[in-house]
Amino acid sequence: AKSQFIANMSHELRTPLSAVIGYSEMLEEEVQDAGMSHMLGDLHKINEAARHLLSMISDVLDLSKIEANRMTVYAENFSIDSLLRSVSDTVSSLIAKKGNTLVIDAPQLFGALHTDQVKLRQCLFNLLGNAAKFTVNGTVTLRVRQFKRDHVEWIEFAVTDSGIGMNQEQLAQLFERFVQADASTTRRYGGTGLGLSITRAFTELMGGEVDVQSEEGRGSTFSIRIPVELPEQAAEPIEAIEATPRDDTVLIIDDDAGTRDLIARYLQREGFATRQANDGRTGLAMAKALRPRVVLLDVMMPQMDGWSVLTAIRNDPDLSTTPVIMVSFVHEEGLAASLGANDYLTKPIEWDELRKVLARYRQSAVGDDILVVDDDDDTRTRLTTMLNRSGFKVRAAPDGATALTMTEEAKPAIVLLDLMMPDIDGFTVLKKLREREEWHDIAIVILTAKDITSAERNFLQAEADQILTKGNTTFRELADQLRGLIPAQT
Repeated sequence: AKSQFIANMSHELRTPLSAVIGYSEMLEEEVQDAGMSHMLGDLHKINEAARHLLSMISDVLDLSKIEANRMTVYAENFSIDSLLRSVSDTVSSLIAKKGNTLVIDAPQLFGALHTDQVKLRQCLFNLLGNAAKFTVNGTVTLRVRQFKRDHVEWIEFAVTDSGIGMNQEQLAQLFERFVQADASTTRRYGGTGLGLSITRAFTELMGGEVDVQSEEGRGSTFSIRIPVELPEQAAEPIEAIEATPRDDTVLIIDDDAGTRDLIARYLQREGFATRQANDGRTGLAMAKALRPRVVLLDVMMPQMDGWSVLTAIRNDPDLSTTPVIMVSFVHEEGLAASLGANDYLTKPIEWDELRKVLARYRQSAVGDDILVVDDDDDTRTRLTTMLNRSGFKVRAAPDGATALTMTEEAKPAIVLLDLMMPDIDGFTVLKKLREREEWHDIAIVILTAKDITSAERNFLQAEADQILTKGNTTFRELADQLRGLIPAQT
């Protein structure tokens, strides 16, 4: 009962926190686009504070699952090098905050591990975060080595810091839950005292062990040792289901209105059409009626939860190939894969991850590439970056002559064309593109800041597919226009 209560409370707390994090990230992008950079610092503080609170809630939920013996291990194959890069990228700013230097010492060329990547990463985050917390203007080192024990391959991750260290009395109670080295440590450095106990529990679930060596005033070394190969604890992931070409509608099924609105706003900004359902039964009915390209499905919902909806979708002949992306606060990738989910995202959603996942289901609708032609470096780079982020394939040309050469080499589906360029301007490029019969099916979109005369507008309306004005056209509007032109080219 206690574990269920904690799980329910964690869900209720994390849902609004996820909205705070999502909206603050969205506002950061919007104020930057609006030139209001003076607000970025405050928005970043809001985001960091919400993430810190969310991590504390996650620790409490993990602890409740450990106590109830409900924590499962999901083993998968992954590269040690990629794990180290991911960990380093995530913690480097945290470690640098107090003037510390992060050193990764992994001299050997390691292969792959077969264990729970999520739990191992969390263990390393906890140890590196602790080292950063108790070290100032020092060094935090992550050493990796492989060894054999009883004919079994093991790997060790050792985190060493040059911080405050601990005495023997403090070491004795180090792994107790809700306990730090002593009360003064909590007052000075903060924290819940859960990180190390969770790290030990996760390591033991992976068949490993944790130990610590420390000397007061000289620093500490925490070591995690786990087998390289862990027997599978969960069902093997099924093969990803290929998306069936449909329109770009994403169906969002989530009982929390704030979460639905946040995801919908983000997806609409990326050029997707969205529909929303506030419970599992409604969502299933809408999926049957809409036949969406992708379903984003929350796990924890009343009456009919996400697992039941997923099972129903997979058992429906008309929906069985619809890509379903599970979204949840808890790590249940193994269960999701065994029931037929294509992907799994944890809340709060990392927008870059969502973008990458959705891009693969958008590819069949995107078709051939877009050629961006603009002599302004900043404009060209910004357009290329934003279009790439939205799943388009993009090439770029800095002038008219290069654009014509690139079109000769490989015909694009769309040319996004500036008018005011030196030597060969946009009007000339447009004429030359229309002179060639084999290029007549290229869609040409004019994106210009030029004050067009009446005669110029008449010419452009006759030869171009769209005329858009820089500054008056949002990126979402531009993406919508381009996406509307692509199906006619494929």
